[in-house]
Amino acid sequence: MDGNQRMIAWSAEWALIGGVVACTGCMQSQPISKAEEPFPHDPSCAGKDEVASKPWAELHQILDEERG
Repeated sequence: MDGNQRMIAWSAEWALIGGVVACTGCMQSQPISKAEEPFPHDPSCAGKDEVASKPWAELHQILDEERG
C-alpha cells in the first residue's frame, strides 16, 4: 500500500479536527498532547479493536515515510 492509500485508510478511521484526532466510529477525541497514550475509545465503539491504538503515531509514520 502506498502513502496515499495509507492516508486514505487512516482518514476512513480517524478525523483530524484542529489539534485533536477523533475516531469516526465513536467520535471520541484525543489532543496531540496525549499522542503517546492509547486512544480513549468509547467502550461501545465497534471499531476500537480494528484500528491503531495510537492514531497520532500512525499518522506520523505515514507522513515520515512519504517524506523519505
